[in-house]
Amino acid sequence: MTDPQPKMIMVGVELFTENFPLPADVYTRLPSGQYLLVGKKGEKSNFQSLHMTAQKKAELYVRGADYDTVIQFNLALARTAVGKAQVPTNLKLNLISGLADSAINDLVDRKIVLGSYERVKQLSGFIKDTVAQVSDVEKLLDLLSKLPADNASHGMATAAVSLLICEKMEIHSKPTLEKVALGAMLHDIGMKEIPDAILKKTRADRTIEETTHYESHTMRGVEMLQELREIPSDVLAIILEHHENALGMGYPRRIRDIKMNPLARIVAVANYFVELLHDKTGEHQALTPEEAIHYMEVTLGQPFNKQVFLALKDIVYAHRRAAS
Repeated sequence: MTDPQPKMIMVGVELFTENFPLPADVYTRLPSGQYLLVGKKGEKSNFQSLHMTAQKKAELYVRGADYDTVIQFNLALARTAVGKAQVPTNLKLNLISGLADSAINDLVDRKIVLGSYERVKQLSGFIKDTVAQVSDVEKLLDLLSKLPADNASHGMATAAVSLLICEKMEIHSKPTLEKVALGAMLHDIGMKEIPDAILKKTRADRTIEETTHYESHTMRGVEMLQELREIPSDVLAIILEHHENALGMGYPRRIRDIKMNPLARIVAVANYFVELLHDKTGEHQALTPEEAIHYMEVTLGQPFNKQVFLALKDIVYAHRRAAS
């Protein structure tokens, strides 16, 4: 590779399904810090056969300019594969894990997640294992496959941030963390029933009827997931209440902090924070993590659970302390 070296983004090996064409050039990083091309765009993926990936020690990278292409390719593949009965469940789960890897790597790039490749795999692996434990896993994967690409990635990122908040708040119970991860990942599942014409509009451009229809995605999500067996009530509460806030100015029920489900308080903060990091509708400019915290705290007046927000704020500023 020639200098200046382009920005490189680490990605999980699960993003590259065996024997499918690569959507971009793929590299690994040598101990010297140089990048070695291990797969050319258009070639069939065979990373699982490489010794380094078989030993789970590989760090695969794509150019920053190719990252979105890789994600969109994987999302399209996941949507196609999940809907086919002949595709093994473990392959579908690997695709989900790959999407989680990508969302978490984006958080690493933004210096929200601190740590190594193993740290990324720990978070994405937990999300994958949580999905795998659902008794109606095929039905759940089918629902996930029908989400718009942005919503699927957003759900994975929200799940990762929610888990980081739990860690900071010293919430270590595995069943509780599983509920948080699943609820965060599925919080926007009701969006699949909202017309694109409404989703593409900013809040200010929607009519009263369109706003009401948009806000119904919380109830629609609960109704959809009630079809699945053994979905915990806490997960349904997260989906219903992830747009509520401490001041009682959220939706759909305008309830205050004290009446919110404790796990929904965590996901509500993570969800809003992740939304501020991306500009999906043109409603606001994409913000840096520090700008997002400032916006939530100063511009909005911090309308969220205080303990949860302070945990998130501490996470965002941890990288500054680590660098000093």
